[in-house]
Amino acid sequence: MTLEGLSLVESKQYTSHYPALLVGSNNAGKSYSIENMPEIDKRRTEIFNYDIKPLGEGTPNEFHNVYTIFADSTTIDKQLNNIVEVGTKLAAENKNNPLLVKLREQREHLQKTKDNSFFIDDPEAIDKMVNTILQSAFNPNVDRIVADTLTALTDFCDAWAKAHYSGREIWNAYGTAHQRILQAFKEANIFCYKYVYILAHHDYITPAQYAMTPKQAVKVKGGIMSGNVETNFNTIIFTYATQEGVRMFDCDVNNPLDTSRTKILDGKFCFERTSLDDLEQLFAKKKTVVDGKLVEV
Repeated sequence: MTLEGLSLVESKQYTSHYPALLVGSNNAGKSYSIENMPEIDKRRTEIFNYDIKPLGEGTPNEFHNVYTIFADSTTIDKQLNNIVEVGTKLAAENKNNPLLVKLREQREHLQKTKDNSFFIDDPEAIDKMVNTILQSAFNPNVDRIVADTLTALTDFCDAWAKAHYSGREIWNAYGTAHQRILQAFKEANIFCYKYVYILAHHDYITPAQYAMTPKQAVKVKGGIMSGNVETNFNTIIFTYATQEGVRMFDCDVNNPLDTSRTKILDGKFCFERTSLDDLEQLFAKKKTVVDGKLVEV
């Protein structure tokens, strides 16, 4: 649901349930809930693609921006230099060579990828990531910020700390990096009233056993944030597929088997989901749940 044209008071009301943590196994369709949003919502969405996987249909400007992570910047730099060298040689032989168009496309793509990436070998990567999140937060053309997934972000912070620190300093740097990034996502909501979603994994549970299986707290490395991830969120929702393959959003503050929570007065909801927009419509009270489906109020 777009926030475009809304007053600050209205935006505050619509985003009061955020930040939201969406938790599910690898096949729960968490990323699909991003891809299946209405086109207008996708164009106003910033994604931090920590899982480094293809998102969306690949059409130009499908999302407002997609950021990702890489191990090192030298790989892209080498390829960019190689493209320039090959292109220069081909242009000298024949400036109308049709391969030049393809090379320009490749160079533009790689340059954009580099500009929208954070690198483990960059000592300033965490600062840059925090700044980018906050820039997204203050951008009037952005309604929602999505991190996919917290699990991969944890691995990135761990690898980054090990690349730039040693001994006991590693765990402190890792924990500080992790906390700073989560804090930036929270500030995007509290200061700028954006929809903020963080996606996370739990171990695979078969559909037949899902309802009766306890779900562990979101896993992180080390002891600095262990068991404390959930405290950063107003809303925690579990997403899963039924035995029939139906994708669900599920939340119940009284469920002793998981850590779900919601500010909705009833304290629970469970419905067949299509996209993240379902949650925005529900929290804005524009839709309600009837017999496990989301319907207009």
